[in-house]
Amino acid sequence: MSKVKNESYYKILGTTANIGQARIGEKYLEALEKHPQETDPEGYAKVQEAYEILNDPKKRAAYDTARKNGKKTDKQTKKTDADVSVNEEQNNTSAADSEANEAKQFDEAEQLIIAAKKAMDNDDNKKAFEIYKKLNQLVPDSGEIKFKLLKLASLNDDVDEMEKIFSEIIPLTASDEELQVIYTLKADIYQNNGYPDMAIETYQSLLDRFSEQTAMFAPALAHLYIQTDQFDKAMYLMEQSQPTEVDDTKTKSAFYLSWINIIITTERWAVLSKVLSKFKKHLKNISDEDDLNKLQDELMEQYMYFHKGALFQEAEIYIDLAGFITQNKNSDVKKAHHETKKQARLQKEITKLSRDLHAYQLLYYRAYEWFYSGKIAATKIIAVINELPVYLRQQLEGDKESYAAGILQLKKKYPLIYKTYQDKWDSLFEQLTEGLSRQEKRNLRKKK
Repeated sequence: MSKVKNESYYKILGTTANIGQARIGEKYLEALEKHPQETDPEGYAKVQEAYEILNDPKKRAAYDTARKNGKKTDKQTKKTDADVSVNEEQNNTSAADSEANEAKQFDEAEQLIIAAKKAMDNDDNKKAFEIYKKLNQLVPDSGEIKFKLLKLASLNDDVDEMEKIFSEIIPLTASDEELQVIYTLKADIYQNNGYPDMAIETYQSLLDRFSEQTAMFAPALAHLYIQTDQFDKAMYLMEQSQPTEVDDTKTKSAFYLSWINIIITTERWAVLSKVLSKFKKHLKNISDEDDLNKLQDELMEQYMYFHKGALFQEAEIYIDLAGFITQNKNSDVKKAHHETKKQARLQKEITKLSRDLHAYQLLYYRAYEWFYSGKIAATKIIAVINELPVYLRQQLEGDKESYAAGILQLKKKYPLIYKTYQDKWDSLFEQLTEGLSRQEKRNLRKKK
């Protein structure tokens, strides 16, 4: 077996020197999964060597002492092993038998891991599940094995088994942080495998259990409510779960970003200004430059996502917040904010025009085409235009006087749309009124 040089045995097993002795076996099994003998013999050998030392409390103590004193050399390790071997010969037969049984147990576990991997590679999740059940019996304190079981049970649509395994995992948690991670992982598994209602129940249980940390977990539950079309519940939850003074900076930032995203998704624009005001107040209290820079990067990423999709009203929200962080001292951000705000106002006016029952119908389709050309795919523009039946379009285009009168009304009611495309509207107006006298053109202003 090749000796490991300049590489910690703990690192090989994927852990640290603080790990409890009882969990060494669990980390050994996890490492075997990552370094199977067939495909990674060198890594496999390293794992075996690390386990041989760390699994034995005496060898581990000697190894830790050597590391602490800076004497980790191959020669000294061999000497330590030799010294320990002498002491081991003095152990009684029962201790030797116990060690042999443990070795046999882990050898069996290793074979089961290999068999389970082959089953999963063949998409035989039911067989893999049964193999992991045997592993669970061999190593009942392994959280990793139980999570594998949980995922396999979800793939097999076995909800009862999922709940049973989850109840086995809970007692293994050593802290509230671990328990929160387990609840979150459980909810993710339910959500990713088509059980949104159970994911919601899991998050509700998490909020009940850690009611003082609702700002941390409420956004995930709110998004689940949205996925199940429970918009009112999502908005109410966010309103009731606002951060407090005890919440850390990252939790507060994540909460407000999620709240904005939920507002955009549900189109509950009436509460946006209030949320932005709270968010900006929070931003003023962030003193750490790294936190601010990371937050600005995230805001810019969201801005670019919406801007690329020609969703300027949404993009303006994020570029405005990015500008707030930089106090409008960044010229690029300032310029982007100005342009996006202009596009957002125009887009909002076009959206308003689309809902105006008194406006001449063709005006909206013209404005839509001119605004979105070059911003979105041409096929999408054509699809929107084709929403208007051909016969109705021909009828509306044939009524030239009403069409021309509509342009005059647009000029008064939607000045931004008119001003932005003034040359186009004026040209179209001239085409529609060709042959009319001045008086007839003036009379168009009275036409409804």
